[in-house]
Amino acid sequence: MIHLWIDCDPGIDDAVMLAIGAAHRDLFHIHGISAVPGNVSAAHVAENALRLSVLLGMQDVPVAVAAQQPLVRKPVFADHVHGETDLGYCILPEVEKTLEKENALLLMREAILTLPEGEAMTLVATGPLTNIGLLLRAFPEVMPRIEQIVLMGGSSAAGNMTPWAEFNIHADPDAAAIVFGSGLPIVMCALDLTEQCKFSAQKIAEVRATPGDLPQKYADMLEFYLNCDFYRELGYVNAHDVTTLLYLLRPAMFTGRRVSVSVVREGAQAGRTICTDGGDVLLLDGADFDAVYSEIQQAVCRQV
Repeated sequence: MIHLWIDCDPGIDDAVMLAIGAAHRDLFHIHGISAVPGNVSAAHVAENALRLSVLLGMQDVPVAVAAQQPLVRKPVFADHVHGETDLGYCILPEVEKTLEKENALLLMREAILTLPEGEAMTLVATGPLTNIGLLLRAFPEVMPRIEQIVLMGGSSAAGNMTPWAEFNIHADPDAAAIVFGSGLPIVMCALDLTEQCKFSAQKIAEVRATPGDLPQKYADMLEFYLNCDFYRELGYVNAHDVTTLLYLLRPAMFTGRRVSVSVVREGAQAGRTICTDGGDVLLLDGADFDAVYSEIQQAVCRQV
């Protein structure tokens, strides 16, 4: 059993990532989900996380909010890629489940420190690293009980937000610098990997053709993703965030190399991740993508 806390900004690819988590709760003990401002505001992504948790059968998993904005700079959003609701064409119904009243940082701290002796938490981060950076700064006592941080973000080459920076790191490079400077084990699902993870129009059509409420909701999300200006001419979408949980589920599907990472915090290249061979960060750079797509389709096409 892998102890998990998921920090995310749903987001269509975050929603697919959560479907993977929900489909494998025999392996993943999900202690909580925290929302971080990224694709849209903290309040909006928190509501999406709440409704997705119910849709996916995770009513028992607490959902909470921590930061309302990046550590230093103004928020940067990506609603042009994910839509006004951040879930494309998908409209999820209101739910009775409510957000936790306590700040997510306090809930994360408690979940980590109350694990059984000898066990540790894996943090999965698929949005800007604001909440994780705050956790490590505010409560350094949790660090010995963190198994690893598996994050989607960064690139060893070009970015997708600027010529140098990937969106999640660009959105809060100050928090990213804290995380990469923490000395904790990190698995980096960067653009090196995720831009190869191409979920095609045909595969989205196969989701649409699957009967049931869950696949229809995910088809609504993925079809918007495919039709947005960012992806329309390509004929596929990148399933960025899903690679984090798939790595934990089946690490043998992936290849990578060890690097050290420094984060540019200021100037035109803010958010750039400079990767130097030979460090302690595992930078994933390849996968068995047929197996990846199979896992995605099984997760979003199941009956809940």
